[in-house]
Order: sequence, then structure tokens, then C-alpha cells
Amino acid sequence: MHAAHGPVVLRRRLGAVLKRLRGESGLHLATVARRLEVSPSKLSRLETGQVAPKIRDVRDLLEMYEAPDDLRDRMLRWASEAKEPGWWHPYSDATATDLDLYISLEAEARTIRMFSLPIAGLLQTEGYARMVLTGAAPNCSPAQLQRLVDIRVRRQAVIDPGRNTAPPARLHAVLDEAALHRGTGSEIMRGQLNELLVRSQWRNVQLQVLPFHAGYTRANGTFVIFEPREAGDWDVINVESTGQDAYFESPGEVAMYEAIWADVLRSSLDPEQSRDLITRLIEA
Repeated sequence: MHAAHGPVVLRRRLGAVLKRLRGESGLHLATVARRLEVSPSKLSRLETGQVAPKIRDVRDLLEMYEAPDDLRDRMLRWASEAKEPGWWHPYSDATATDLDLYISLEAEARTIRMFSLPIAGLLQTEGYARMVLTGAAPNCSPAQLQRLVDIRVRRQAVIDPGRNTAPPARLHAVLDEAALHRGTGSEIMRGQLNELLVRSQWRNVQLQVLPFHAGYTRANGTFVIFEPREAGDWDVINVESTGQDAYFESPGEVAMYEAIWADVLRSSLDPEQSRDLITRLIEA
């Protein structure tokens, strides 16, 4: 069985609550580890969401902390779901090491805000995705490339208005105007621009463009702000890089990217102006 949710986020959520409960119980990590008959390092990894939880360990910890019944039921459900592999697990040979976290954050997000230099992945057509991934991963075999394209397209289910596994995420995307021009095939780009117009009309999608004439802003690369559905989770920032992406989640880091996001919005066309620009490019 493959999870439609984000198992990495569930592990982090579960660990954070276990750590809070331990603190409220006044117990030191070493004391709890000894009672549970595990190493302190294993318990620490559980509390930081670095390992898949064992149902028995979680049940024993909840008993030790005297957690209320409703919380126990909820956390045992998280523990069970966190053990299930994500739907992307069969494609792991073709993906970057941080994909588990990124797709988990998408799957568990209430709102996704992003500034993107190419067309944002959640808005890409299959043809555009193949074009971009061919350039980004030139050493992939044809089979690996197809798996990457399949992942890119399937990820878009999180913003599908008809999504039934959870409420569709709200996407607010700002695209650099360069994204609307950069491509290796006119038919691919025309199809992609038309798809942007379609998706920009979805009730949960807001699309804007940062035009060339706006000059420079504080944003100098693609970044995403993930706002979680679950009240106990926390905002996480993803910053794209050529190697491995970076993730930030401290209050100061989140505040910095909120300020960068606000700066981008001040310089961007509004949604209607953005659609007008895209329409002109299609008709040119």
C-alpha cells in the first residue's frame, strides 16, 4: 500500500508531539530510553522524525506519558500512516535524496506559495516537464527520465480541485516572466501557456507574473513556502539549488522569506494582468 499523504511530515509531527509530551512529563530523554529499552540516540531520532516509528514504541511512550485517549488514537493513526511508503517510492532510483520531504510537504500543505524561475512544477504540462527535466538531468536514461516526468505530473494531484484524499492545496505561484519565454519548442511552450490560463481559473490557484520591467527584487532563485494543514505542524521553506535543495523552518528564517515573498508580490502583475500577458504571448 502506498500513502497518498506525506509520511515524512507525519513522522516529524509525531516526533514533535512525543517530545512535547516527554517534556510535560518532566522526564529526561535518557530516562525514557532506558524504560523503553532503546538507545537515547534512537529515541532522539524518533522525536526528530528521522526514523519510521514502531507502533509498539509509540504505544508504550503514550502510556508512559499518560496521554489522553483522543490524542493516543490520533497519534497511533499517524504512526501507522507514517510507516506506509509514499506513492513515489517505486521511483526512488530516479529521484533526489530530499524528494521524500518535498513531496510530503506538498501532500500535507494547506497553502503552497512559490516564486519560480521556470514554470512551477505543479503547473507544468507533461511536454514542458520532459523538456525541463531533459536539460536538468542530462545523464538520466530514457526510463529514468520517464519516471521523473511521471512523478512531476502525478504530484499535481495535490492542487486538483477534485482531489478526494484531502482538500486540494491552495497554490499561489509567482512566475518570473523569463519562464514564459524559455523553451526549446514553440508547440510545447504554446501548450504550456494555454495550460497556465486554464489552471489560473481554478478556484484554489492564484497565478501572477513578475514582469521584466519590474527590475530586480530580493528573490534571486526559486523558493517555496509550505503552510501545513495540520495545526500542530509548522511552516517550512524550500530553496532550490543546483545540487541538493535547502530547507529552513526557524521563525527567523521563515520571517525572512515572508519578507522576500512580500517584495516579489509588490512588483508582480495582478492575476488579470498576468493572464493578459500570457494571452498576448500565445497570440504573438
